[in-house]
Amino acid sequence: MEIFSKLLSKTDSTVRLAIPASALPRFRNFVGRDLPVIDWTGQEWSFRFSIRRGGHPKPVFIGDWAKFARAKGLELNDRLIFTLEDGQYRIEVFRKTHKKLFGQNLMWIHVDKA
Repeated sequence: MEIFSKLLSKTDSTVRLAIPASALPRFRNFVGRDLPVIDWTGQEWSFRFSIRRGGHPKPVFIGDWAKFARAKGLELNDRLIFTLEDGQYRIEVFRKTHKKLFGQNLMWIHVDKA
């Protein structure tokens, strides 16, 4: 089940991932805690879920997020999809491409510089 998807900002692709406020209820039990997340290669990452105190809550993933962003070579406007499947949080990131496969245009491919 998809929890949220978004195009990455420059900050998302380097420092921290801003989470849409609409997804906040799905993570409330993890405030200040690490959330284990599996990427598309099967590797587990530990993202710390944090929200700003007072005023407008601004939910973000920190912790291993910057390490994940560097390892995967994330860039501005990459498309992130965050899901919950069989009790496991999963993340996929795609990059728009103009490559072809069997003569057909591929619109999005998995991001992975490693």
